[in-house]
Amino acid sequence: MGKLVKFLNLLIFYLILFLFAFIPLYPKFPLINISGTFVAIRIEDIVIALVVSLWGFHIVFSKHLKSILEDKVNKALILFFFIGLISTFSAIFLTHSVISHISILHFLRRIEFMILLPVVATVVNSKKRFIWVLSVLGLTILSVNIYGLGQLYLNWPVISTTNSEFSKGLILRLASGARVNSTFAGHYDLAVFLAMMITLLTGLFFAVRNSLRVVVFVLGGLSLMILIFTAARQSFIAGFIGLILALIFSRKKKYIFLFLILAIGILIYPNQLRDRFVSTFTINVLNLGTRYEGKTEDQQIRSKLNIPTLAIKTSSESAQTSTFATGSGTVATDITPGEPIDTTQLGVYRSFQIRLQIEWPRAIAAFWKNPFLGTGYSSIEIATDNDFLRSIGEVGILGTSAMVLILISVGRKLFICLKYENKLIRYFSAGVLAMLFAFIINGLFIDVFEASKVASLFWMILGLNLAVMKFNK
Repeated sequence: MGKLVKFLNLLIFYLILFLFAFIPLYPKFPLINISGTFVAIRIEDIVIALVVSLWGFHIVFSKHLKSILEDKVNKALILFFFIGLISTFSAIFLTHSVISHISILHFLRRIEFMILLPVVATVVNSKKRFIWVLSVLGLTILSVNIYGLGQLYLNWPVISTTNSEFSKGLILRLASGARVNSTFAGHYDLAVFLAMMITLLTGLFFAVRNSLRVVVFVLGGLSLMILIFTAARQSFIAGFIGLILALIFSRKKKYIFLFLILAIGILIYPNQLRDRFVSTFTINVLNLGTRYEGKTEDQQIRSKLNIPTLAIKTSSESAQTSTFATGSGTVATDITPGEPIDTTQLGVYRSFQIRLQIEWPRAIAAFWKNPFLGTGYSSIEIATDNDFLRSIGEVGILGTSAMVLILISVGRKLFICLKYENKLIRYFSAGVLAMLFAFIINGLFIDVFEASKVASLFWMILGLNLAVMKFNK
């Protein structure tokens, strides 16, 4: 029995190493399509199911089940899963607010992502294994960045799931001015991943010396460059807040001013990211910019009816006359009265208005229908663009409270690691704790806890940090 336990432990560890590379790098090709949704079962789902099954046998045979169940983080996880199960049952049989098989699928996906935390925490049981994971993760970050550059400059393929047609696994190419996806399903997912890694690498930079420090610096610089190419505003903000927090947790506050200057320089230099930030302020906050108004009699009639007007020749003067923002160079089409005529400004305007007028009110309405348990997973469509509003809508106060309890329980343990004497563990923990905050900030505007690639990695990295607590000495 002892040999079987050792074999299972080693096998699971190698599979975990594989997942740290496979999840970010393998494109989202569908394996099994699910009726009623374009979210498909993929190869990584099968591998994760295999890992979790083997891990279940391992903890039973190794007689560690009791100690695992007594851990406070694992108790919070079990509570969250239990409330999610009750919410799903309520949504299917009582409120009838979901399609049963889709709701069950969404519930199982939450378990799939989050169960990786205790798996990694129990399997990575030595410093040697910890170093192996960090090495694989470093190579993965490098590969993601190189592939992103290949898409931009070498016309490498793009696999996206941004709509139902693309999610079939179509091989695409980046159009001129398009935002890079790399190996992720969309530029937002890539941006969240890069924000996580920049924060993590900031902590690791102070944990290593000499040539390794150069490697970490290069990986961080590449990640920041690709993050700028994604033009994802919320991830840029989350990444820099995470970076500053990592410096604070690492007790390296003297570097904060330097990185603030870097951030200002990035936002001054002409690029899509800067233009979108400026448009956010001028369009959504100050309500400026040239808006569409009907010119001909037919257009004015359509304007009164608020009907989209197709292929209207417009200009980009509002952007071109700005001190900072530059014109998109393209003509906005399919616009309704009151919307900006510049394509960059139009995208920023709609991005915010969809959240403010549709997605967020929909989640709040779901919450009021069943405040304690919500209306069930998948009941408020595929996206809410605010994970916490989505949570209170789908699983109510009880489920959201359990989720917050998990994050607090993990955060408290990571905070303890900041006091360890081991430099590698202390600085790594500083980066992970800052990453936790950056991920939460991203969750205020993106559904990051449901994005399979970044959510899986998030829980795995948290589990990795909890693992090092056990062999600190």
